[in-house]
Amino acid sequence: MLKTKQCDYKRLYEKYVGQMYSYGKALGVDDDALYDLIHDVFLHFFEHQNEIVDNDNVKYYLFRCLKNRMISEKRKEVTMEDIDESDDYLFSITVSGLDYIEEEEERKEIAEQIENMLCSLTGRQREAIYLRYMQELEYDEIAVLLNLTTKGTRKLIYRAIERMREQYGPVLFYFFLSDHFFPF
Repeated sequence: MLKTKQCDYKRLYEKYVGQMYSYGKALGVDDDALYDLIHDVFLHFFEHQNEIVDNDNVKYYLFRCLKNRMISEKRKEVTMEDIDESDDYLFSITVSGLDYIEEEEERKEIAEQIENMLCSLTGRQREAIYLRYMQELEYDEIAVLLNLTTKGTRKLIYRAIERMREQYGPVLFYFFLSDHFFPF
């Protein structure tokens, strides 16, 4: 939902392909299929440039297109299961910033604690946390991606945060959300 010129597509691709790849991997898509999906999104974007209206948040639009494309492909494979209505789907977040910690033992301990923290959440909660704090999407944008109301999205994220704080304390939770662990 962005109006742009042809020359801007290369810049948009270079700017967002890594973030789209990260989101797709977290949704559990394998590498080959993921690059195909990303390229399909940009091809659609390019082919329908005259039909697409202005939008302030290109990243949200691209994430939404990627997820919709992934769901379409999944529906072709499995006709009985609806990914939007299942809370038990896999959503995996990779901790990448542990290199900043010099002590190997401390790094392993923090990585294990973060993994345990993430495992305490449902797949839907992990996805909501990822979209809100790692990709900095707005609640209404996340609501559309997760097929929820904005109020339901706020509640989902709030409950996820509360669960992590209760079980693992505020200090570890702070490290979890810091830019050192999830650089953009």
